[in-house]
Amino acid sequence: MYRYIYMHVATHLKKIILILIIAGLFCNCETKREKTEFKKTEFYYPRVSNFNLETNLTEIYLDSIKNYGELIKIADQIACDGKVPLLKFSSDSTEFNLIVFKECAKKMEIVDYHASNVISIQKNSIIINDKIEMPFDSLQLVLRNHILNPNREFNYSKSIDKALIFYYQDSLLSSKKIQRQLIKIANDFNELNSKNGDSLPLKIKLSDYPYIRILNPPLPDEE
Repeated sequence: MYRYIYMHVATHLKKIILILIIAGLFCNCETKREKTEFKKTEFYYPRVSNFNLETNLTEIYLDSIKNYGELIKIADQIACDGKVPLLKFSSDSTEFNLIVFKECAKKMEIVDYHASNVISIQKNSIIINDKIEMPFDSLQLVLRNHILNPNREFNYSKSIDKALIFYYQDSLLSSKKIQRQLIKIANDFNELNSKNGDSLPLKIKLSDYPYIRILNPPLPDEE
Protein backbone atom coordinates (compact mmCIF):
# COMPACT_ATOMS: atom_id res chain seq x y z
CA MET A 1 0.00 0.00 0.00
CA TYR A 2 2.71 2.46 1.05
CA ARG A 3 4.80 1.44 -1.90
CA TYR A 4 1.91 2.22 -4.25
CA ILE A 5 1.39 5.67 -2.67
CA TYR A 6 5.14 6.37 -2.89
CA MET A 7 5.25 5.42 -6.58
CA HIS A 8 2.12 7.47 -7.27
CA VAL A 9 3.56 10.57 -5.58
CA ALA A 10 6.93 10.09 -7.29
CA THR A 11 5.24 9.89 -10.68
CA HIS A 12 3.37 13.15 -10.02
CA LEU A 13 6.55 14.83 -8.82
CA LYS A 14 8.34 13.80 -12.01
CA LYS A 15 5.50 15.29 -14.06
CA ILE A 16 5.64 18.54 -12.07
CA ILE A 17 9.42 18.78 -12.45
CA LEU A 18 9.12 18.11 -16.20
CA ILE A 19 6.47 20.83 -16.53
CA LEU A 20 8.67 23.29 -14.62
CA ILE A 21 11.67 22.51 -16.84
CA ILE A 22 9.61 23.01 -20.01
CA ALA A 23 8.17 26.25 -18.62
CA GLY A 24 11.67 27.47 -17.77
CA LEU A 25 12.94 26.70 -21.25
CA PHE A 26 9.95 28.45 -22.79
CA CYS A 27 10.56 31.56 -20.65
CA ASN A 28 14.22 31.64 -21.64
CA CYS A 29 13.30 31.35 -25.32
CA GLU A 30 10.75 34.14 -24.97
CA THR A 31 13.28 36.37 -23.19
CA LYS A 32 15.88 35.78 -25.90
CA ARG A 33 13.30 36.41 -28.60
CA GLU A 34 12.22 39.66 -26.94
CA LYS A 35 15.84 40.83 -26.75
CA THR A 36 16.26 40.03 -30.44
CA GLU A 37 13.01 41.77 -31.35
CA PHE A 38 13.91 44.94 -29.40
CA LYS A 39 17.44 45.27 -30.74
CA LYS A 40 17.74 48.77 -32.17
CA THR A 41 18.74 49.56 -35.74
CA GLU A 42 22.04 51.44 -35.93
CA PHE A 43 23.12 54.11 -38.42
CA TYR A 44 26.58 55.59 -38.93
CA TYR A 45 27.46 59.00 -40.41
CA PRO A 46 28.98 60.38 -42.59
CA ARG A 47 29.39 56.79 -43.88
CA VAL A 48 30.06 53.42 -42.26
CA SER A 49 33.49 53.44 -43.90
CA ASN A 50 34.49 56.48 -41.83
CA PHE A 51 34.34 54.33 -38.70
CA ASN A 52 36.79 51.86 -40.21
CA LEU A 53 39.23 54.63 -41.14
CA GLU A 54 38.95 56.87 -38.07
CA THR A 55 40.62 55.49 -34.93
CA ASN A 56 40.69 58.67 -32.85
CA LEU A 57 37.00 58.95 -31.95
CA THR A 58 35.72 60.24 -28.60
CA GLU A 59 32.06 59.61 -27.79
CA ILE A 60 29.61 62.29 -26.66
CA TYR A 61 26.25 60.96 -25.45
CA LEU A 62 23.72 63.66 -26.25
CA ASP A 63 21.35 62.65 -23.45
CA SER A 64 24.15 63.17 -20.89
CA ILE A 65 24.56 66.90 -21.53
CA LYS A 66 22.32 69.87 -20.77
CA ASN A 67 22.40 72.16 -23.78
CA TYR A 68 24.14 73.29 -26.96
CA GLY A 69 26.65 75.39 -25.04
CA GLU A 70 27.87 72.31 -23.19
CA LEU A 71 27.93 70.28 -26.41
CA ILE A 72 30.15 72.87 -28.13
CA LYS A 73 32.46 73.08 -25.11
CA ILE A 74 32.96 69.29 -24.97
CA ALA A 75 33.35 68.93 -28.76
CA ASP A 76 35.87 71.78 -28.82
CA GLN A 77 37.96 70.19 -26.05
CA ILE A 78 37.99 66.90 -27.98
CA ALA A 79 39.11 68.69 -31.16
CA CYS A 80 41.83 70.59 -29.26
CA ASP A 81 43.10 67.25 -27.92
CA GLY A 82 43.60 66.13 -31.51
CA LYS A 83 40.64 63.75 -31.47
CA VAL A 84 37.33 63.56 -33.33
CA PRO A 85 33.90 64.00 -31.65
CA LEU A 86 31.44 61.13 -32.13
CA LEU A 87 27.91 62.22 -31.24
CA LYS A 88 25.60 59.42 -30.09
CA PHE A 89 21.82 59.76 -29.73
CA SER A 90 18.79 57.53 -30.14
CA SER A 91 15.05 57.18 -30.69
CA ASP A 92 12.83 54.33 -29.46
CA SER A 93 13.97 52.01 -32.25
CA THR A 94 17.18 53.51 -33.62
CA GLU A 95 20.74 54.31 -32.53
CA PHE A 96 22.52 57.13 -34.36
CA ASN A 97 26.31 57.48 -34.50
CA LEU A 98 27.41 60.79 -36.01
CA ILE A 99 31.02 61.85 -36.49
CA VAL A 100 30.83 65.66 -36.38
CA PHE A 101 33.29 68.16 -37.80
CA LYS A 102 34.68 70.61 -35.23
CA GLU A 103 37.79 72.78 -35.34
CA CYS A 104 39.68 73.68 -32.17
CA ALA A 105 38.69 77.28 -31.33
CA LYS A 106 42.09 78.02 -29.76
CA LYS A 107 43.98 77.20 -32.95
CA MET A 108 42.02 79.79 -34.95
CA GLU A 109 42.09 77.60 -38.05
CA ILE A 110 40.77 79.30 -41.17
CA VAL A 111 38.86 77.01 -43.50
CA ASP A 112 37.33 78.48 -46.64
CA TYR A 113 34.10 76.72 -47.58
CA HIS A 114 32.50 77.55 -50.90
CA ALA A 115 29.10 79.08 -50.08
CA SER A 116 27.10 76.77 -52.32
CA ASN A 117 28.63 73.69 -50.66
CA VAL A 118 27.14 74.66 -47.29
CA ILE A 119 23.66 74.93 -45.85
CA SER A 120 23.27 76.32 -42.33
CA ILE A 121 20.70 75.11 -39.82
CA GLN A 122 20.00 77.36 -36.85
CA LYS A 123 16.90 77.76 -34.72
CA ASN A 124 14.12 76.48 -37.02
CA SER A 125 15.53 77.80 -40.27
CA ILE A 126 17.75 76.59 -43.10
CA ILE A 127 19.97 79.17 -44.81
CA ILE A 128 21.04 78.33 -48.36
CA ASN A 129 23.92 80.10 -50.11
CA ASP A 130 23.44 83.23 -47.99
CA LYS A 131 20.37 84.43 -49.88
CA ILE A 132 17.65 81.80 -49.38
CA GLU A 133 15.98 80.94 -46.08
CA MET A 134 13.55 78.04 -45.68
CA PRO A 135 11.73 76.52 -42.69
CA PHE A 136 13.25 73.49 -40.98
CA ASP A 137 10.20 71.43 -42.00
CA SER A 138 11.34 71.65 -45.63
CA LEU A 139 14.58 69.82 -44.79
CA GLN A 140 13.85 66.73 -46.89
CA LEU A 141 13.59 68.75 -50.10
CA VAL A 142 16.62 70.87 -49.17
CA LEU A 143 18.76 67.79 -48.46
CA ARG A 144 17.85 66.30 -51.83
CA ASN A 145 18.84 69.50 -53.63
CA HIS A 146 21.92 70.08 -51.48
CA ILE A 147 23.45 66.60 -51.68
CA LEU A 148 22.26 65.37 -55.08
CA ASN A 149 21.53 68.69 -56.81
CA PRO A 150 19.70 66.87 -59.64
CA ASN A 151 18.92 70.10 -61.49
CA ARG A 152 22.45 71.49 -61.10
CA GLU A 153 21.19 74.58 -59.32
CA PHE A 154 23.67 77.36 -58.60
CA ASN A 155 22.69 77.67 -54.92
CA TYR A 156 23.45 74.04 -54.03
CA SER A 157 26.57 71.90 -53.81
CA LYS A 158 28.16 70.76 -57.05
CA SER A 159 29.65 67.66 -55.41
CA ILE A 160 28.09 64.98 -53.21
CA ASP A 161 31.23 64.69 -51.10
CA LYS A 162 31.54 68.46 -50.57
CA ALA A 163 27.95 68.94 -49.38
CA LEU A 164 28.15 70.09 -45.76
CA ILE A 165 25.69 71.16 -43.06
CA PHE A 166 26.65 73.83 -40.51
CA TYR A 167 24.63 73.31 -37.33
CA TYR A 168 24.25 76.03 -34.69
CA GLN A 169 21.81 76.69 -31.86
CA ASP A 170 21.51 79.06 -28.93
CA SER A 171 23.80 77.96 -26.09
CA LEU A 172 20.81 77.33 -23.78
CA LEU A 173 18.85 75.16 -26.21
CA SER A 174 18.25 71.85 -24.42
CA SER A 175 19.80 68.59 -25.55
CA LYS A 176 16.30 67.13 -25.96
CA LYS A 177 15.43 69.74 -28.59
CA ILE A 178 18.80 69.27 -30.28
CA GLN A 179 18.17 65.53 -30.36
CA ARG A 180 14.75 66.00 -31.97
CA GLN A 181 16.31 68.10 -34.73
CA LEU A 182 19.22 65.72 -35.31
CA ILE A 183 16.86 62.74 -35.46
CA LYS A 184 14.82 64.51 -38.14
CA ILE A 185 17.99 65.35 -40.08
CA ALA A 186 19.15 61.72 -39.84
CA ASN A 187 15.75 60.24 -40.76
CA ASP A 188 15.25 62.55 -43.74
CA PHE A 189 18.77 61.75 -44.89
CA ASN A 190 18.21 58.00 -44.42
CA GLU A 191 15.17 58.12 -46.68
CA LEU A 192 17.17 59.92 -49.37
CA ASN A 193 20.14 57.61 -48.92
CA SER A 194 18.04 54.44 -49.20
CA LYS A 195 16.88 55.57 -52.64
CA ASN A 196 20.48 56.07 -53.77
CA GLY A 197 22.13 52.78 -52.91
CA ASP A 198 23.11 53.85 -49.37
CA SER A 199 26.09 55.61 -50.93
CA LEU A 200 25.59 59.20 -49.76
CA PRO A 201 27.45 60.93 -46.90
CA LEU A 202 25.83 63.04 -44.17
CA LYS A 203 28.39 65.64 -43.09
CA ILE A 204 27.60 67.97 -40.19
CA LYS A 205 29.84 70.63 -38.68
CA LEU A 206 29.10 72.07 -35.23
CA SER A 207 29.40 75.85 -35.31
CA ASP A 208 30.53 78.07 -32.44
CA TYR A 209 28.75 81.12 -33.82
CA PRO A 210 25.49 81.83 -35.65
CA TYR A 211 25.45 82.36 -39.38
CA ILE A 212 26.16 85.97 -40.35
CA ARG A 213 24.81 87.08 -43.68
CA ILE A 214 27.13 88.82 -46.09
CA LEU A 215 25.81 92.32 -46.69
CA ASN A 216 26.12 93.90 -50.10
CA PRO A 217 28.25 97.05 -50.10
CA PRO A 218 26.27 100.28 -50.37
CA LEU A 219 25.92 101.80 -53.80
CA PRO A 220 28.04 104.90 -54.38
CA ASP A 221 26.24 108.22 -54.16
CA GLU A 222 25.34 109.68 -57.50
CA GLU A 223 27.05 112.97 -58.17
